[in-house]
Amino acid sequence: MKIFNHMLFDSLMPWLIKTADIRPMNECLKEAAKILPVTQQELAEQESKLLSNKTSLLEWLKKQKSTTAKLKPLNYSTALPDYTDTATKFYSTLIDAESLRIYNSMLSVSEKYKSDKDLLSYHATNALRNLKHYVLTASKEIKARNLSFNDGKIDDLTTFVLFYLKYKLIALYFSIQLVYEKSIEPLFELEDFYLMELNETKADVHPIYREELETINLKEEKRKRLNFAFTGKPDKLKSIINALCARVELLKEELSPADMLIQLLQSKDIKPGKVKIYLDCDNKNFRYIIEKLGHYFFDDLSFIKIEHTQAFYSKKGNLLTANSLSKAASSNPKAKAEIDKIFQQLQ
Repeated sequence: MKIFNHMLFDSLMPWLIKTADIRPMNECLKEAAKILPVTQQELAEQESKLLSNKTSLLEWLKKQKSTTAKLKPLNYSTALPDYTDTATKFYSTLIDAESLRIYNSMLSVSEKYKSDKDLLSYHATNALRNLKHYVLTASKEIKARNLSFNDGKIDDLTTFVLFYLKYKLIALYFSIQLVYEKSIEPLFELEDFYLMELNETKADVHPIYREELETINLKEEKRKRLNFAFTGKPDKLKSIINALCARVELLKEELSPADMLIQLLQSKDIKPGKVKIYLDCDNKNFRYIIEKLGHYFFDDLSFIKIEHTQAFYSKKGNLLTANSLSKAASSNPKAKAEIDKIFQQLQ
């Protein structure tokens, strides 16, 4: 967890960032964006691009064990502030990546020592203790500086990083606690964690959400073919998807061409995880597009079906879930006007 340590105590403290630091951050982001990690090793490679000008952290990262195991998302998510510039994007990307790396590392540990409860307890207790320390430190900085979350509308870099780090680490804490729940005690509910561990009030509690595939539904999907129940005209769908790619940057077409998405949407038997669709628009725009497509072309283009395909990756490279799409609700996404114009050609 050395990266989090540097954000609170060392070279990555946001209040030390100067204008001259922004250009190197931008270059690091460009290099990191070339990697869309699917395995632990690929994630470590992406982090190394983000930290390419931080020699000590880069050397430390190279020593961390990583495997070719497929990445799994945290069990919990939470509302986080949106980045607004290069610096906030750099920090949010790095915090997300390191949280995902730690979580998957802990999954590997839980599998390696699954028959040894004492070792499981040791590793989990250490990880949770360290996470609590960093959450407490971020909370103390927030209080000392009298900072406000302001519904996630944050322009100041220090405020952004402290709240983003605090809330992301709490989601990571509870994700790890869930994995090791049979090996550790005490187990905390979210409210008790805030009251008893952070010494905060009930009003300070920031909700977290369980990112959980519906096991029963997945079993049902195995007994029947997974599809979106396409009912439209193929040529019309092709025209719309091509227009969305050209005019609102729906896809990263160098990774997932428009024809790949068109074929997936019309498929009568989708194999989960076989196809990877990489978005180049944000989740709010994608949700709005999905709702429009569902109205014109499909009987069952639902969020849970999209999750079950294990095919769609957000602009940040995260596997989309029904929960993440549900939280992307917006009455006025950025590209709404252009999306509406594209669909008007159907009328």
